Amino acid sequence: MKRDCPTIQELLALDAVARYSSLTLAASSLCVTTSAVSKQVASLESFLGTALLQKVGRGVQLTPVGRSYWLKISGSLRTLETATYEVRAGADSHAVLTLSCVPTFFTRWLIPRLPHFRQAHPRATLSFSRHLAPLENLPAHVDAAIRYNPADYAGVVNEYIAGREFVVIASSELMQGLHKIKDPADVLAHTLLHHEEAQGAWSQWSAAHGITHQLLIAGPRFAQYSALIQAARCGLGIAFVPLILVEDELAEGVLVTPFEGSTAVEHGHYLCYRPDRMQFPAFTQLRQWLLAEGGAQEAAPNLAGQP
Repeated sequence: MKRDCPTIQELLALDAVARYSSLTLAASSLCVTTSAVSKQVASLESFLGTALLQKVGRGVQLTPVGRSYWLKISGSLRTLETATYEVRAGADSHAVLTLSCVPTFFTRWLIPRLPHFRQAHPRATLSFSRHLAPLENLPAHVDAAIRYNPADYAGVVNEYIAGREFVVIASSELMQGLHKIKDPADVLAHTLLHHEEAQGAWSQWSAAHGITHQLLIAGPRFAQYSALIQAARCGLGIAFVPLILVEDELAEGVLVTPFEGSTAVEHGHYLCYRPDRMQFPAFTQLRQWLLAEGGAQEAAPNLAGQP
């Protein structure tokens, strides 16, 4: 029967050569002979009807067509490897979980806590995929995603983790400048910094403090909270951000909050997953841990660094 796809051996041979730029090193990584790798690549070239490799000095490299083809297939090969590893690790435990996470929450909140999760659940292995675009649905190969204000998709559960408690932040230098902030209305004398996915955050803050002014919607927009926080640190303006993302800066005094307490807004970070993931013990462990960590974090807010 005529085949429409290359063999896995041919694809793995091309992948190895692409990664090592050497037939010898590719053969070593696959535990076969150099001749075997050469024959597999030649067979793939014959099947495709085009050259995929070219000699460069003593080594080899992909042709433009070969590189384009490899870039398209390499992701699928990694998915096959991951799926195989998961089954070999133990299908019943589903010990390998692939997560996606928004960047600032990932680096500032999740990663510092992961050693505690690994200590409590040493058999669970977490692998991290790229973060998802705001309106991108949950891909099949991702077990769960931690997203900011996620959209509602059919068949996807969104559970709140943390991040509803916001604080106004500014650099200590700005707080000591000409336009000091003593009352909520004083923020109007400064540039307000906004997160592009939290457009209504400042409006919710102003409503809680009885302020109405068109300047509350003016100011620079940022795609990530890490950039927004750094802008506030550099004195570019005042920001209104989740407390959980700026605790270190407040504790160190490089950022201060001019108002006592925090303000609850209708924003936050959520765990998004399909219900079928609940059948895997490792995922249920991760879910319970995340929700517990988020609840404990917001039960005891830390506003160190207030003037």
